[in-house]
Amino acid sequence: MDYFEKNGIRNIGFDLQKSAISEFKVLWKNYTKKIKPYPGKFSGRGIVTCAGGIRYFTCAWIMIKTLRKNGCTLPVELWYLGNELTNEAINEISKYNVVCKNILNYGPCSLTGYMLKPLAIIKSSFKEILFLDADNVCIRNPEELFDAEEYAKYGTIFWPDFWETSPKNPIWKITNSVSTNSKEQESGQILINKERCWKELNLCLHFNRLHIYYYKLLLGDKDTFRFAWIALKTPFYMIDIEPAVCGYLDNTNIFCGNTMIQHNLKKEFYFLHRNLVKWDVTKSEKRVWKIIKRFNSDAQSKEYFFTVSNGKYFMDIKGDVEELNFCDFLPDYECMCIEFLEELRTSQFYDRFITSLR
Repeated sequence: MDYFEKNGIRNIGFDLQKSAISEFKVLWKNYTKKIKPYPGKFSGRGIVTCAGGIRYFTCAWIMIKTLRKNGCTLPVELWYLGNELTNEAINEISKYNVVCKNILNYGPCSLTGYMLKPLAIIKSSFKEILFLDADNVCIRNPEELFDAEEYAKYGTIFWPDFWETSPKNPIWKITNSVSTNSKEQESGQILINKERCWKELNLCLHFNRLHIYYYKLLLGDKDTFRFAWIALKTPFYMIDIEPAVCGYLDNTNIFCGNTMIQHNLKKEFYFLHRNLVKWDVTKSEKRVWKIIKRFNSDAQSKEYFFTVSNGKYFMDIKGDVEELNFCDFLPDYECMCIEFLEELRTSQFYDRFITSLR
């Protein structure tokens, strides 16, 4: 069980015996020795996402429509598992330069959910990839990220989460590394050159295959990427500004932060990762992007915690925080997304898709 402290430290509430730490260390080191060299069969740049089932297909629809609205012409690969998509749904989303790929067509797979991220990246036809969670909306055309000096230097750009890994977490010893006061990774967006980090990606996949253990240490898939790079002593670039929180006030004045706002290299708002209120359950008349909260650039006092409203968990921050009006930065942006959502909901193929999965 994870314990999130107000100072931003994430604790896991348990430790591992030295024998277990040694065993995990041996396992990943032996695994890396068996990783085959980069195959060189990949090419080009593209966007990769995982979006099987109604919930994530709905999110991916809006994510892809906003990409195209913002002028992004990069091809998209949408990965799913087994019968999570219908042929009709595939045909409809393919109209937006999207290729849907069933991961089972690329060999046996025992992974599901978050575990599929590194596998989709590895199996993708692209050499250079911007991976986006299906519920992550780009504010601008993300093609420019591939031209960043930091990407050219490191071949990998990660984005931070709110939390820091406790120095007591066994993952530091497992990866032969020293605890640092650095933010955990938030994997809603990842920029990767596969040729330059092939070994690291495969080690990340190894961590996800052993998810029954590593997810208890790393809070799901997100930090399996960062710690694969850390284990192999491979440098990466982490965006150096904390995410902001976007949300609304409920009828009892509780702030309901439902979306992480990530930044680009110029510290501008760039990604709206709507991770706590998915699009499939969004009511057309409901607006949840109203208030942005972020720490001041010179903030000394910082608190991180969860709030509860109507039985649901939301994110909040306090301390040296400024509050901004979302519409001052992105007027009509949520309305545009709702329009894409309504377009989908009123389509006949979507009704048949929902019916087919009941």
